[in-house]
Amino acid sequence: MLMKNKTRGRGLCFRLVVMLAGVLLAGGMTACGNDREDDVLAFVEERTITADQFLKYYQQYRQRIGMNVPDNGQFRRQVLYNLVDDAVFIVKAIEQGFDRDAVGQFERERIETQTLLDLYHKTFIAPRVEVEDAELVQLFIRLNMRVKARHLYAPTRREADSLYTLLQNGASFQELARQIFTDPQLRESGGDLGYFTVDEMDPAFEEAAYALQVGEISPPVKTRFGYSIIKVEDIKGNPLLTETEFAKHKPKLRAYWARRKLLKLTQLHVDSLRRALQLQFHRPTLKALYAKIRAQNTAGSLRQDESWANDPDLLNQKLVTSALGVWTVADFQQYARLTSPKQRKWIRHEEALEDFIAGMVVRAYMLQKARKAGLHRTDEYHEKVKEAWENYLLKRMESTLMAEIEIPEDSVRNVYEQAPERFALPKKIRLAEIVVSDSVTAQKVAQALKRGKSFADLARRYSIRKSSAANGGDLGYFSLSELGGFAKLVEPLNVGEYRGPLRVDSLYMFIRCEDILPAQIRSFEEVREDIEKTLRVMKWYDVRQQKLAEFKQAMSIRAFPKRLRTLRPNLN
Repeated sequence: MLMKNKTRGRGLCFRLVVMLAGVLLAGGMTACGNDREDDVLAFVEERTITADQFLKYYQQYRQRIGMNVPDNGQFRRQVLYNLVDDAVFIVKAIEQGFDRDAVGQFERERIETQTLLDLYHKTFIAPRVEVEDAELVQLFIRLNMRVKARHLYAPTRREADSLYTLLQNGASFQELARQIFTDPQLRESGGDLGYFTVDEMDPAFEEAAYALQVGEISPPVKTRFGYSIIKVEDIKGNPLLTETEFAKHKPKLRAYWARRKLLKLTQLHVDSLRRALQLQFHRPTLKALYAKIRAQNTAGSLRQDESWANDPDLLNQKLVTSALGVWTVADFQQYARLTSPKQRKWIRHEEALEDFIAGMVVRAYMLQKARKAGLHRTDEYHEKVKEAWENYLLKRMESTLMAEIEIPEDSVRNVYEQAPERFALPKKIRLAEIVVSDSVTAQKVAQALKRGKSFADLARRYSIRKSSAANGGDLGYFSLSELGGFAKLVEPLNVGEYRGPLRVDSLYMFIRCEDILPAQIRSFEEVREDIEKTLRVMKWYDVRQQKLAEFKQAMSIRAFPKRLRTLRPNLN
């Protein structure tokens, strides 16, 4: 519960093998002399590919495929022609109206909104992040500490406050845990989470736990998942820390802590704006809206193109008042339609809906402030929107063409019938683990297992990997291919057998086989769609080249590869 700008280069690796002359001839492209401004490397209809665009793309591409790629004329020309190919598809997408239909306009609005929010974040929040050396020292100490804690969980603040009051009045963690947890281990252990260290828990939970002394109990702490009340039971530190070790890890510590501080500062900023905007909810409308959302989620997850509420009477009702004015349900819906299903899935109770609506109000304020600051008129804004928008048009054009590839039914069936075992569900092994940090504990666990002690009980007691220890060490099912180097160790195991202790880096591990699912042949209908997709991908390269040649014949395309010689990309 508590554990924890793509570029336009799709398909570039296999496109590098295309012969350069073939690309030029197939596209009707002419390699011209220096009859244009030096910063223009190619024209595709009225679109230009500039030296700046090429250099940015070139450096990103080299980083992605490996900096050991030679920087020579042939490689530069091929990257330029790849950019030309992308431009051809973008021009074709515009010809087909992908930039003007409802789907495209929605995506354009989403891109513009997200870009403006990103620039707000960069302008008003990120510059306030400062990392002091003293903070890095404290982080280094924390990384070498383990905190043992228990917690009580509540989905809402009201429930959390109620639990905290009961604790203050003498109730025990064990007593309350039996009432609130459905997980049997947490219920019976009084919410015991065992030992953990930095980055193993929700950041807010971690911060609160490290601030407590042994025996102290925190007030309710808001996390991504709800609220936790934390009690620290023990703290173990490494007394052998050295300045040399700190200096060795300092750059990574600084980068990590800067990210953590930025996330925390962002949340504090949002919280302060929420208070400043003085939100007041109209409770009857909030309850009615939540009832609608809950009904929709029961029937199936709310899709991005669906309304949150389609009742005209409800849409016109006042939902929230703030410094921005009065929002009806319809106003809220207008802002919320740009959010993702992932963001919406957290609306599991009325308080979560209230937080979600508050987030939309804060977001509206940020956009308003960003526009007042003129961030939407900056070159950076327009460049980022242009890049994201063209990336969308390219992907949509390629997806449309791929979907048009016809795969005959008999071809799909022939692939299956030739070797149905290729499409079998692989053998899977269910594993459990115990991970300890020292040889003494490892030997203690080994002796206990020899005496017949429960593997699950020992995992809960000793394992430092709390995400699995909470479930008795259970890791779930794995195919052999997913296990990598561990496959040869666990494949011979029968159900109930274990291996260990195994030395893995500085840790000691025990692995137990809990169950085995043999390989299972799937029916043709079960794998039909997968085979179609595979055959479509296999045909895609040839289809892509054919479509490029077809589109290029109808377009005016000129390239100036000689101008690549004078470019000086940053190759670091």
